[in-house]
Parts: sequence; structure tokens; C-alpha cells
Amino acid sequence: VSIDTKNVLTGGIGSSNIGGTFGPEMKLAGISNIVITGKAENLVYISIDDDKIDIRDATHIKKKKISETETIIKKEIGNDFQMMSIGPAGENLVRSACIIINNARAAARCGIGAVMGSKNLKAVAVRGRGNIEIANPKRFEKIVRECNEKLENTDAFKLLRKYGIYFNEKPWIEGPQTPYRNFSGDIPTDEEEEKITREEFFKYRVGRKKCCNACPIECWSTYSWKENGKMVTIDQLQYNSIHNFGYKLGIFDPKLILKAHALLNDLGLDEDNICGSVGWALECYEKKLLTQEDTEGITLEWGDSKTLFELFRKIAYREGFGDLLAEGCKRASEKVGRGTEECCIHVKGQELFETLWLSPAWSLGTVISPRGGTHTRGAIMVEAVKGSVSKKQSEKLFGIPDIGEMTAYKDKEKLVFFMEKFESVLDCLGVCFFVHGIHRKGMLIPKDLSNLLSAATGSDISPSNLLRIGERTTNLEKSFNVLHTNWNRKDDYPPKRFVDHPLSGEFRIDLNKWSSMLDNYYDLHGWDKKTGWPKRENLEKLDLKEVIDKLEKYRKLPREKEKIKK
Repeated sequence: VSIDTKNVLTGGIGSSNIGGTFGPEMKLAGISNIVITGKAENLVYISIDDDKIDIRDATHIKKKKISETETIIKKEIGNDFQMMSIGPAGENLVRSACIIINNARAAARCGIGAVMGSKNLKAVAVRGRGNIEIANPKRFEKIVRECNEKLENTDAFKLLRKYGIYFNEKPWIEGPQTPYRNFSGDIPTDEEEEKITREEFFKYRVGRKKCCNACPIECWSTYSWKENGKMVTIDQLQYNSIHNFGYKLGIFDPKLILKAHALLNDLGLDEDNICGSVGWALECYEKKLLTQEDTEGITLEWGDSKTLFELFRKIAYREGFGDLLAEGCKRASEKVGRGTEECCIHVKGQELFETLWLSPAWSLGTVISPRGGTHTRGAIMVEAVKGSVSKKQSEKLFGIPDIGEMTAYKDKEKLVFFMEKFESVLDCLGVCFFVHGIHRKGMLIPKDLSNLLSAATGSDISPSNLLRIGERTTNLEKSFNVLHTNWNRKDDYPPKRFVDHPLSGEFRIDLNKWSSMLDNYYDLHGWDKKTGWPKRENLEKLDLKEVIDKLEKYRKLPREKEKIKK
């Protein structure tokens, strides 16, 4: 499911793509899109049972956590409904609130849960008993089998099946970069690293597997252990959890990381944003930029899980110091002042999860993301691609025979240009990020997806036409940002932390090379180098006339240079 709103952190586009079973259930109910406008007078939830749609009272589940909400609603309407809901964070309009599906899958970033809360909408439940028609079933089934066989023969597939999302030996494929202590530039100790390896988490992974609808990988991990005479069971650990709770906040204990992940899911909080805000507070407190007068008596220390867990709860309910952090670190630091702004690591107003020191391609893709500083719309792991893509394939996909070293800047904008189109297509199609073969050798590439879509729809859609859809999407989102924010070229530069605080005293972003790379990236899109805004000519090529008209109306089209008359 793709969920799109206005971004409550940045003011630009807000979007999130989420797995689970809600999306397929919508299709079985005969629904492709749900548009929600306006605001209910009181808290409600929407029940969709095939073609029957009800808006039901939800005041009895006000401020309930996600797990409680799902249990109560399913008792009322049936256990076979699939649900998306918000927790207390969304109801309290916490800017980092998210939407949760299946108790475990988060539509995160951009404050999407707060938008749902602003409409007094607690949940949407759907049940469908219909069928999904395929234009060419035999051809489609054949291509599905071929794609599954292709996936099953890859090392990545086998590791994902065994370990779940945390399938690499360490959370980062190559290099020492982590967001250690709020992107300090320091490196974790060997002892800290050893405490949170994949094998340490694997000790608690149970054999029972879950998966998003029809997924052949089944990477949905479940973890369980006995504690104080009771079983603790937690679903779907993400890489992000290791970086956020472990490296960024200093909790180097697998069980506590799993519990933190589960707690934030239940509260309806996005852990990337929340850990960015809490990491800001920890660094500011350590540097004496925040005092106990600011924190209302709370002592903040790296790795103090008891205090941090209570702080997470305070944020969700906007209690005390948590109310300040609920606004996000940018707004919080602007309110506090006193130099705390330097400790807020954000892109365009949204807290940063990604580390940006080593790889220009990964960094550029993150910083230029339409939704503000996220890696799922253009960031590309060059260190992984080098073993995944042949020179012939690199020429075909990126237009270059050699992608170069991870830390080099040359031609990296071409990788990002391709990747943002491809990842836009993945989101449009509802295909998981983890099955594509740009980061993982032998997995799916645009040709596989175009074959699947052609068989499903009966229309002949080439890989190039598919990527054109991705480029249209990127330009549409970019234009939304131009209309709704004051962003320009300066907002497409990385946070100063990655320039002023070199990783391990060695790696930093070179702003001169970044500027050249950005020029080249704008050229690939046909965007204005001075403002970073789309030009008329390129929008015309993409058949985005309505976008041109709106940009022109609000004087947001770059002015064409006047022709000099001879």
C-alpha cells in the first residue's frame, strides 16, 4: 500500500509504502484507491466489507495502543478483517506518528499517522471476498514462476529466508559508518558491535515464518523468549532498529532493541524520526545545551533503556519534556536555541536515519528524496552493486560501463537518476524493495517487472516505459514540493555534520564535488541548476501539462533565458 499526504515535518510531499496484507484485501474488495478528506466530529473508524462501507464510532478506543485497537475492532466486526490504524501518537498529532498494519508493519516517516489523527480517524478495516482478474493468467503464472525461481537461486534470498531483514553479518555492508551517538563520527567499540550481530538476534528468532501477501521470501521474522515466567513475542525487526536503538541511542542489547521496536509500533511512533529527536536530546544534554530544567528532571544518558522507554511513552502522549520532542528535533531546537540546532541532524526538516559519510550515491539519493531525507527513493548502495551488476548491465541501466569505487563521486548521479525511477515504479506496483536486483545479484530488474505488468494488464509495457512512469512520479512529487515549500538548490545539500565531523577522523563529504554532482543530476532531469526546479521543456516531454499550468500560475517555473536578437 502506498499512502500519500502532506508531510507534517517538511511541508512538502509525504509518502510511505508498506507491506502486509491490507493492500491485497483492498483489491479483493474491488478497491484500488481510498481518498479521505475532511474531519470527523468525533473519533471514528471505517469498515469496508466488500461494497459495504460504514463509518463507526471509535470513542471507546480513544488513546488505545495499536494492539488493543486491533483486538477491540476485530471483536466488533470479525477477525478476518485486515487493518491499518494509529496509536495514541497519531491521535495526539505527534509529528513522527505512523500508521501500523498487521500490528507490525509501519507506514512511517513524514508524520502520516498525525495526518490520520487530524481527521479523527482511528482505523480503516477491510474485508474482500472478490477476485483479482488477470488479463493473461497462463502467461502471468509462468512469469511468476520464473521470477520466483530466479529469486530462490540467489544468496540474498537464502539469507533473508534464514535471518529475516537483518541478514548481513553487520548492519552495514561495507565500511565503519553507523549513526553512533547521533552521528558523532565516532565508531562503536568491538565489544558493542559483537553484542548486536545478526547471530545474537538469531538466538531469539523462532521457526514460525510470516510473510506479506504471496511473498516467496518470507522475511517477516518473529522473535520469542521467556521472561519472568511469561513468553515475550515480537514481530518484524528491521535494520533501522539496529541503527536507531543500538548505534544512535546506545542500547546494545538484542532483547531491549526488540522491545523498543515493539513499543514504538504499539504507540504508533516512527522509530527513525523518534530516535532522531531523542538522539538530539541526548547529545544536547551531554554537551550541557539542555539541562534538567529543560527535561523536567529527567537525566539523559546514552543506553539508559529504562529512561528512554519512558521518554518514548511521554512523546506519544505529549507529556512534559515529551511534548517538546513530539514536535521533531528541528522545531524543538528552534524553540530551545542555545546552539542546540547544531545537534539536530535533519534533511528539509525531517530527522535523518541514513549515514552519509562514505558513499556519494547513497548520500545524494537520500538528500534529494522528495519526502525529505530518506533512502527508499534513489539512494543506491554502490558497494553492493559492484558485485551485482555486470559491465554490460551497468551500461544498459546506468549508461556507464563502470560504477567506480564507493567513495568516488564520478557518475554517481547517473546511478541515483536510475534508482529513483526504479524505486518509484516499485512503489507504484506494490512490489517489495527487497526483491529488486540492483542491490542484490540475480534478483528482479525492470524487465522482470514489465513482463509481469504486461501479462497482468494485457498492455505491452516495455522496461523503458515503466521507468518513464517512475520519472513522471519523481517530477510530480518534485513539483508538489516546489508549490508547497520554499525549497531550492541549497536544500539539496547534506547536513553540516557530515562535512564538519569526519567519520573516524577520515571520511567527510566534499562540498565542491557534491555541487558538481548535483549540477549533473539536475541536467539529467532537465531541472534548473540555480533553483533545482523542473523546467517547462522536461515536463512537456513527460506529458505533465496540468503540472506546468499550476507551476506557471504560481510563478514557480524557472524563467527561460531571453533570446538575444541579432
